[in-house]
Amino acid sequence: MTHRMRRVLPHLVMLLVSVLLYWAALQIDTRGAEGGRRIGPEFWPKAIIVIMGALCVYEVVKRLLVKTTFTAEGLTGDVDHNPAEPAPAEPAPEAEVAPPAQREHPGRLLAGIVLIAAFALGVDWLGFFVATAVFLVAFMLIGGFRRPLLAAGIGVAGSFLLIVIFMRVAYISLPLGAGPFRELSLALLRLLGVS
Repeated sequence: MTHRMRRVLPHLVMLLVSVLLYWAALQIDTRGAEGGRRIGPEFWPKAIIVIMGALCVYEVVKRLLVKTTFTAEGLTGDVDHNPAEPAPAEPAPEAEVAPPAQREHPGRLLAGIVLIAAFALGVDWLGFFVATAVFLVAFMLIGGFRRPLLAAGIGVAGSFLLIVIFMRVAYISLPLGAGPFRELSLALLRLLGVS
């Protein structure tokens, strides 16, 4: 097998997988799509599969037609020594000032993990809108954002935008919550014209 074919083989395999997945997506029952007036349940899987296939075709064409030796290196591209060993000593120029060392925040990491778990456990009771707004605000504050009023505005606006995307564009049902949170969710849905 030639070097060029070895470079395109993974993308050809993924293109074949895309074709098979698209065929499987054609088997999705679309009777509930209200005669074509709404996006059916097969739309998003098909869209993602088409994008995946298009990326595979792009990579195959690029690797067959464009002569390049570029390889993606990711985060390790600038590392020229073993990170587990001490860095080799280099004389620093007199005029250059070393950047401040990055501080680690294990408490913030733990708080973020707890917040994600609390969101997952509380979204059914609070409803998607309230739970997402609280999550976004708390996540910003835990991350170090120090303007609580702006964080609250961003959290409410972000939660509302996600509801519009999920309920008006993607037609995905979201948890409404219980008690007063359910009433708030239903009021928002009426405002958006979702029945």
